[in-house]
Amino acid sequence: MKKTFVIISVSDRIEQLNDLVDSILYHGYADYELALYFQDYLGTIGQLKHPDRFSKIVVVPEKIGCHAARVNLLKEIRSDIYINLDDDMLLTPHTHYEKAIEKALLPGTGFVLTNWARTPKLLAEKVPNMSDTFKSQIMCYQGGGMVYAEKIAALMRGLPAKKYMFDDLWAMTAYINGYTNYYFYGSLALHFVCTKGGMRKFMAEERPPYACADYINYRMLKNGDYAIGLDSDVNAYAKQLHKQNLKK
Repeated sequence: MKKTFVIISVSDRIEQLNDLVDSILYHGYADYELALYFQDYLGTIGQLKHPDRFSKIVVVPEKIGCHAARVNLLKEIRSDIYINLDDDMLLTPHTHYEKAIEKALLPGTGFVLTNWARTPKLLAEKVPNMSDTFKSQIMCYQGGGMVYAEKIAALMRGLPAKKYMFDDLWAMTAYINGYTNYYFYGSLALHFVCTKGGMRKFMAEERPPYACADYINYRMLKNGDYAIGLDSDVNAYAKQLHKQNLKK
């Protein structure tokens, strides 16, 4: 079975990207392929460590955003299993994708979101609560890595690869097509969210198109932006579509 880490990164995060790759190599994922979509507006791709370890590297000269980069990368690769990783993540001794992969291969499964922590201290606090259990969850984001099978990747390739678009469209597309998304508590990775650089400033430059407005009742924040969609924000129309297209 072919398994591929789907990684996106940008020029000013080359050090973090290299740290992620080092963590993958250190923790023994020798049978996993690595695919990279690198937005190289500063010309730093030459600093990439272990380039021979990648099965696919796509380099573009401008930022296009997380969503568009992942869609475009999926169009360039084929695998049985995909795991989305961000460049501000590190795999740990508590990162275990095997059971999440088994779940993702079931006919009715969409995305399997794995657990994560923002700091080593918080990770240590979560370790005692790890368990090989799954909870159905509509809205899945990056967490400790998102696991999915080719059937879901095929849906994602059909999404518009637009700049600034947020990736709530990924989980929602799987859901309204009748797939059930899950949260898995048996794997922990570090994910240093809200750090400087990367896509944070880019995404703040323009209000993203709210592609899920038909399915999510977006909540406006005090700053005039909208909150990330949660399960409680998913509307009746989306639930109706899920029910009528339900995959088992």
